[in-house]
Amino acid sequence: MDSVYLLVVDDSPDHAPVINSFLRNAGLAVRVVSASDINELEVALKEKSPFLMLIGTQLPAAVKMGQLMQLANQYSTAVALQVNAEDMSNIEAAISVHPLLVINAEEDDQLMQVVKQHMSGGKTVREYQVIAHRLEELQHRYDLLLDNARDSIAYIHEGLHVYANRAYLELLQVKTLDDIEGMSLLELMTPENGTDLKKLLRDMNQDIFPAETLAVTIDTPAEKTLKADLAFLPARFNDENCIQMMVRERDVNQVLQEELDRLRKTDPLTQLINRATFTARLSTLIEEGQTDDFRSAVLYIEIDGLGELQQNLGMENIDTCIMDLANLIGGCTQDTDIPARFSDNGFAVLVRRSDKSALRQPGDCILDNFSSHIIDLGDRTMTATCSIGMTTLGSLTRSADEVISQARTAFKEASQKGNSLVRFKPALTTVSSGEADRDWVERIRYALNNHDFYTVQQSIVDLEGENEGLFENRTFMREEEGDSPATEFMQAAERNDLGSMIDRHVIPQLMVAIAGTGDKHIISLSLNSILDFSFPHWFERMLKETEVVGSQIVLQISGFIAETNLKPTRRVIDELKEHGCSFVLSEFDNDRRMLQLIDHLPVEMVKLRPGLAKGLSANTENQEIIRSVVRAIETYNITIIADEVQDASDLAVLWQCGVKLVTGDFLNEAPQVVGQ
Repeated sequence: MDSVYLLVVDDSPDHAPVINSFLRNAGLAVRVVSASDINELEVALKEKSPFLMLIGTQLPAAVKMGQLMQLANQYSTAVALQVNAEDMSNIEAAISVHPLLVINAEEDDQLMQVVKQHMSGGKTVREYQVIAHRLEELQHRYDLLLDNARDSIAYIHEGLHVYANRAYLELLQVKTLDDIEGMSLLELMTPENGTDLKKLLRDMNQDIFPAETLAVTIDTPAEKTLKADLAFLPARFNDENCIQMMVRERDVNQVLQEELDRLRKTDPLTQLINRATFTARLSTLIEEGQTDDFRSAVLYIEIDGLGELQQNLGMENIDTCIMDLANLIGGCTQDTDIPARFSDNGFAVLVRRSDKSALRQPGDCILDNFSSHIIDLGDRTMTATCSIGMTTLGSLTRSADEVISQARTAFKEASQKGNSLVRFKPALTTVSSGEADRDWVERIRYALNNHDFYTVQQSIVDLEGENEGLFENRTFMREEEGDSPATEFMQAAERNDLGSMIDRHVIPQLMVAIAGTGDKHIISLSLNSILDFSFPHWFERMLKETEVVGSQIVLQISGFIAETNLKPTRRVIDELKEHGCSFVLSEFDNDRRMLQLIDHLPVEMVKLRPGLAKGLSANTENQEIIRSVVRAIETYNITIIADEVQDASDLAVLWQCGVKLVTGDFLNEAPQVVGQ
């Protein structure tokens, strides 16, 4: 908080401290300064800007009242005069020069009121002075910037020039504003597209400004004709509303401008685009979304062992190696690919192909051609190899930085071996914590981008021999070593709102495979899809696009999900039953809450909890659970499915318990794979 000062003029050295103590005790944060001669007085007024000059009853002999009043006038400082009742001489001397307050020296309340009133007013004056000073400084800076701007700018009022910067004057080939001040725009400029300039100026005076630039021909006072584009904006000049006009001359140094633009975007050695341009183009592709049928990938490439080569060859020969690699990259890429010199030692290539498997071909071509290429270094020749990191783009790709980071991560792995190409894949851990969830999220996003999900179809057998061609579908995520079933990744996917994305990725492939077969298929739904209000409409659209009959689809919902999300589950069932779809509750057992679900959800089937049918012949406890489920639902016309049946000897037990449909490894059939 800024300090506020009270200036006391009195011959007594105790007067100022007494007033200071009095005001402080009264709770007023005032700093009291004193002056006993004209010099001290002027310094205090100049440096402290006091809100009030208080003249005591004992005026210093060296100070005249007229001098005090003149300084108060000069610094616009309010004055209060303390007097005794019988003393009139100081009052007459003071009021003859300067208006002031007269207060009784013996009345402290009067002093208190005067100080309080002037403190607030003095603060406002000081703040105004500071703001005015800053505004004046900003205006000066703005005028300086405007006058030195490269763009030609003029301010127009009532069709006349009221200001023009140096560039505008030079454009018109005049020396000062006086040469054009009385000249109307109508005399100088002729619109090229038939626009009525007079009407345009009239509209702009009503704050109706054109959105586009205006093409004009300018006839300068020097009798030179220019082609230019005008851009208009509202402005104020000398407290008057006016029009700011920016003039851009056309066709001036156009070739030079294009060359400068090219130089800003390209690498001087290889003539490939540079890092900034490549990143911008990659960002544009990601932001626009890949709505076409093409697949995209980014390759990051460096020469192997370049650090050692730099020590042995020198920079000129290294440039030769870099140039040779750049030429080979150009020979292995198509016109639609975007190669770039990404760093001193590295190249990046954005590859687009209609087939995902073809994305690797440019990288393999570069590896083969560069390893067999002879690099001519003048007095000697040499060979070298390079390594490549590759990452693919997809609908879930977030940014260019993410893509480039992934490609460089894969390159580091490739460079450890040398002369190889490594495709980026996120590290994968088990779902055991929120930290591990992040690994799964990255891996799932990567799998969605790279079509790493596929479905295995397995027959469901009717123990009574009435086979209707019913199949269940299990989703897997492709891994380098051992593919992951949905039970491993789906919980992490659902916690991070990726379950619906997986469903929307897998289901269309399944429908294409189902169409026209007449078979019925069980397809699992994630929690995210059940909570997604748009999912039923999307599913209906998929049925129409793939020409699948709704009665061919049995949608599977986990009993645990249905139990905790009863209303959304019922909504999905009601909406999709209209299209002929039926439903099955999985992970079902004799738990009271599970059994209550069938009173609320119109399902046609239930699938027993995993593990209940394993080794059933020797497990009487599980047999009793299955029998209790059968008894509970026998009045509902609901069919029971037992899966993961491994031993054919358990089939008789299941049939005796009342289970009709079974599936599992006992079938020894080759599963059908969809989306491989």
